Amino acid sequence: MPKYSQVFLKDRVMCELIASELRPGDFDLALEIGSGRGALTEFLYPLWGDKLSLVEIDSVLAARIKEKYPSVRIHNADFLDFDLDANLPAGARAAFIGNLPYEGSTAILLKTLAFSGFGAAVFMFQREVAAKISAAAGDSDYGYLSVAAQVQSEVKLLAEAPAASFSPAPEVDSSVLVFAPRRAGGAPAQRDAFLNFVKHAFSHRRKTLMNSLALGLCRDKTSVKSVIETASFEPGTRPQNLSVQDYLKLWKAFEEGKK
Repeated sequence: MPKYSQVFLKDRVMCELIASELRPGDFDLALEIGSGRGALTEFLYPLWGDKLSLVEIDSVLAARIKEKYPSVRIHNADFLDFDLDANLPAGARAAFIGNLPYEGSTAILLKTLAFSGFGAAVFMFQREVAAKISAAAGDSDYGYLSVAAQVQSEVKLLAEAPAASFSPAPEVDSSVLVFAPRRAGGAPAQRDAFLNFVKHAFSHRRKTLMNSLALGLCRDKTSVKSVIETASFEPGTRPQNLSVQDYLKLWKAFEEGKK
C-alpha cells in the first residue's frame, strides 16, 4: 500500500461517470480532494477548466499533476488541515469531488458539509462506510454518521466500484455517493450542538435512548425520561429507531427544557 493509504482509481468509465455528475454551470468552482495520479483530474479539467482546484497531500504527486496541468491551482496539503475559508473565494458556491482516502473519509465529508460554501459533492467511500452514511432509521448501519450526513444533505448512491477498479486493489469494494445541500428541514443554526447531542444518543447503541442520553448528557434518568416523553417518544426505544427529523424534534425538546 502506498504512503498516505492511497488507493488509486484506474477505471476510466467510473472516472468519467464521477466527473460528469455535477454541472460546472451550477457552481463557482470545483475542488478535487486527493487528486492522486490524476485519473479523475483528466476528466474534470476539460469540464471545469480554470474553475478547478486540487488538494493533494503527496508533494510528489502534486508536482506531477502541476506539470501536466500548469494552469490548475494545486494545494499541497492535508485537506483536514486546509483552510477552506482562507483559500476559496468568499461567497463562492463550491463543488467537491474525490476518491477519498479510506482513513479520514468521514472527517473529510463532515468538514465539507459544514463549509458555508458547500454546493454539492461526489465522493468515493469504502462500501461499508457508504452504507453507514446512507442508512435509513432502523437499519443496522444507521447511526451518528447517518444522521450527521443526512441532516445536512440529500444523499444518493451514484455507483458501486469493485476492488478491481483500483490500483493497488484493496480488499474491499467502494461506493460513490452524491451529496446535495438540504434546503428544508436541515441542520439547525446550532449544528455542532445538535450533532453533539446525536453523538451522545448513539454513544451506547445497545442501551435504550433514555439510558444512552442520561449517560451522555450526565443527566438523571427521570428528567431525561420526562423530556423524551414530552417530545412524544418512547424512552425505551433504541437510538437507531429515530429518524433524522425525530432527532431534530427531540433535540429541540431538550433545548426547550434548558429554558
